Amino acid sequence: MARFTKGQCQPCPVRTRCTTSHESARNVGFPPRELRDLQVRARTDQQTPDWQARYAVRSGVEGTVNEFAHGHGMRRCRYRGSRRPTCSTYSRPSP
Repeated sequence: MARFTKGQCQPCPVRTRCTTSHESARNVGFPPRELRDLQVRARTDQQTPDWQARYAVRSGVEGTVNEFAHGHGMRRCRYRGSRRPTCSTYSRPSP
């Protein structure tokens, strides 16, 4: 963690890129090197066409699951007092 005092922040020519505060100091946190390297590698991978194609499939699935859970009330179980239902309970046709 790096802390810059008000006296250090005020005269800085790039202060507006760092903070919008006019009064207080600036605290900047730095992640551990291993985490930073992992973030850089992941962000680089995200620019490749292969990663973007795989993510397009994932985002479509996530949208479908979200609609199922929120749009159709599937977060709450209809069968109160019975054992926890499985996925097959929801996918069976109605009698």
